Amino acid sequence: MVNWCLINSDGRKASSAKIRKSIVSFLTRNHPCSVIDSIEKKYNAYKIHLINGLCLIFDENGHHVKTN
Repeated sequence: MVNWCLINSDGRKASSAKIRKSIVSFLTRNHPCSVIDSIEKKYNAYKIHLINGLCLIFDENGHHVKTN
């Protein structure tokens, strides 16, 4: 699970407010009735698994990369 307040990156702490806002905005626009099952932070990407089986991948800046 990702701590949405602070994310450690390269030894620095960075606010995740901008990342969170873009991911939530994408989910609201494209998957309005979906429920998030889990969120993983992998290296420089976020994997968001939805209850309906979709896996959304976002880059480190919160931009959608692909859907599996």
